[in-house]
Amino acid sequence: MATKQKIFAAESSDVKHFISGLNKKNDHYLHAVIHFDTTIDERVLIQAVHESQKLFPLLSCRYVEATENAYWEESDWSASDMVHVVQAMDREQAVQEQLTRKLNEKKGPQLSIAIIRKDERDSLAVILNHMLCDGGGFNDYLALLSAHYSRFIDGSTCAHPNADHLGSRSIKQVFDALNDAQLNEMKHARLMKHEQDERDYLPLKGDERQPFIMTHQLSAKAFDQLRGYVKSKGATINDALFAAYVCALARVIKAEQIILDCPVNLRSYLPKEVKPGFCNLTSNITCIVPRDAGIGFDQALMQVKKVMDKEKKSFKPLKVYWELEETYHHHHLDQAKKLFPSIYRIPVNGMTNIGIIDEHKLRFSGLSIRDVFISGSIKYAPYFQIAVTTFQKRMTFATNFYGTNEDKACIDSFITNLINHLPIQS
Repeated sequence: MATKQKIFAAESSDVKHFISGLNKKNDHYLHAVIHFDTTIDERVLIQAVHESQKLFPLLSCRYVEATENAYWEESDWSASDMVHVVQAMDREQAVQEQLTRKLNEKKGPQLSIAIIRKDERDSLAVILNHMLCDGGGFNDYLALLSAHYSRFIDGSTCAHPNADHLGSRSIKQVFDALNDAQLNEMKHARLMKHEQDERDYLPLKGDERQPFIMTHQLSAKAFDQLRGYVKSKGATINDALFAAYVCALARVIKAEQIILDCPVNLRSYLPKEVKPGFCNLTSNITCIVPRDAGIGFDQALMQVKKVMDKEKKSFKPLKVYWELEETYHHHHLDQAKKLFPSIYRIPVNGMTNIGIIDEHKLRFSGLSIRDVFISGSIKYAPYFQIAVTTFQKRMTFATNFYGTNEDKACIDSFITNLINHLPIQS
């Protein structure tokens, strides 16, 4: 008798990301690169991936759509199917090729790790389906993977402390953590919708045949300068990044307002004892300021801080996810999929600060990490997003886009201009 395959419920956020891919907003995959100083043991890495599947079984599942809802079905993909070695002549070219591949969510697996090997040094190009988790979850997964790798390398027989804890994937755990007043504010809030047109777009043509991931970096010294400056202004690093974004956009777009999407991590709403599973726990703050072509950084910082402080105190951004949940659980899948785009509508321009990649948690025993960054999905024109991660105080700006060579040059110039608006000395 055939063994029945395990089934895991798909969440409304899973379906939301799938629809974003269908509608050519983005490829709904997360990306990461880790550069080592030497070669990694691929057999142990495969063993670590296999171990991680106990906490993250969706890695080897396939996405299935039924009449009433969607779900994840266990498949026979193994860890060895998710890891492969690429002998490279050109490291950067190989990283780009491996990082911009598309996986197949309806076949699986949902994870790909390419070991790029050149001159006795390895780089990992990692792709993970965004339907499974957000950038914060991806950061946690990489830390888990490195912990398993180190445990096997060091010969430890101790199990990971969360080895039997899958955790919840539902955003309902956030709603359950709100009090009655907070729930009432959220439920009675209006959905955030902002009409945008060509005046809001960056001058990018787009080309679905040419995906690329571009990075720019701030040094640890520059990061310290920036942190000290914004602290003196009572602001945050995130405020500063958006202020520089406002300054750069104000000189390029023609709209009367600058409207920016800012994803925020919802894990802070959960009680300390609650450990969520690998999932999407992200909401969105919208930053709206008047466009002033000659705006300076300090003025933009104060405008952004005022908007962000107000948004952070509000529960309105959760309204979208409440509506997605209600729609998903009270309609058949086909109808819910038709309704989702009218509920979830984000600005065309955005930035996500995924945050700090902890060097004490991301540690592969016997290896030294030279650099690492995490970035989001690859955007289709006119959608544009910058993903920021910080490792050892080095801040990486990653821009993922389907575009032409002219678009590459335009984005390179735009991000350079953005960074030049930050109050740092070269």
